[in-house]
Amino acid sequence: MESKIPEFQGQHEKKSDLLITIDGPSGAGKGTLAYYIAQTLDIPAYSAGDFFRQLAKEKNLTVEQLSKQADKQTDIKVDKRTLEKGLEQNCVIESRISSWVLGTYSDLKIYVTADLEERARRTARDLEEGQREAEQQVTDPKKVKKKIKDRDKDNKQRYSKYYGIDVEKLQMYDLIIDNTEMNIGEQKKLVKKALKKQFPEKFEG
Repeated sequence: MESKIPEFQGQHEKKSDLLITIDGPSGAGKGTLAYYIAQTLDIPAYSAGDFFRQLAKEKNLTVEQLSKQADKQTDIKVDKRTLEKGLEQNCVIESRISSWVLGTYSDLKIYVTADLEERARRTARDLEEGQREAEQQVTDPKKVKKKIKDRDKDNKQRYSKYYGIDVEKLQMYDLIIDNTEMNIGEQKKLVKKALKKQFPEKFEG
């Protein structure tokens, strides 16, 4: 077993025996699916975004400011915490590249996405309702759309430069979900089917 990130490759002890990773761009619904899986399997859910926000707070920066000035070492710190958490205990972890970070240590790798318009609409709605900490000052759908588009571009370039990976290559994922026109009930049904196949012992009885 090994990570797909060069800096994390090598021997690592895996204490967890049920590890699920969920990747995807901003506003795709990674957190919603992670929460559903955590509830279904009775395991905790974590987000690499939480680690990033922790670092931003430690540096007295906003998430956007840290994103703009983040260097390779910043990413490594965040991703190392993702790796350690996944190896440490049964859990579900969502981020943009958690499946890359945990590689073959992950027992089920999921990629979730939606088109840009839909992701912007959802993000703007969440910001309006105060469900997201980042970008609280920007709730206009057009401005949110531009921020997400810029972030997608920045992330792709950064991961390519720092780790030599292409986040648009999806061959390694066990399940790919485009939920642009899919409601949450349909997503849950699809994910539960995959969970039952991969972890049948969790659904016995």
